Amino acid sequence: MVLFSQVDCEFCLVVREHYLRPLAATRPEGLLVAEIELGSTRALVGWRSLRTTHADFARAHGVRFAPTVMFFNAQGRELAPAIVGLSRDFFGAYLEARIAQPRAAARHEAGAVRFLPPSPKAT
Repeated sequence: MVLFSQVDCEFCLVVREHYLRPLAATRPEGLLVAEIELGSTRALVGWRSLRTTHADFARAHGVRFAPTVMFFNAQGRELAPAIVGLSRDFFGAYLEARIAQPRAAARHEAGAVRFLPPSPKAT
């Protein structure tokens, strides 16, 4: 999951501190959270180990507004629609739904079906 933000963006701060930081602290399996600054010339290593800048990485993914949250797999394939902007009433629900989409797709692609173990018998 990548948060595309801007310096001094109060909405970006809300997304980062109230949604993504607490989510990252729970360390959900297979979920990594990164932040890219839209206008930054800081260097980074993108998909397939290609060197780029924050600004060029954002531009390559068509990001023009902050905050934008996008969902990618480890190869850089987009897994769910981006969340653009902040709707305080619904952002948490949008985020949960977007996180669930790639997980469901990954299970479907892998053909994995998880069954709960049988309940222990009462003694």
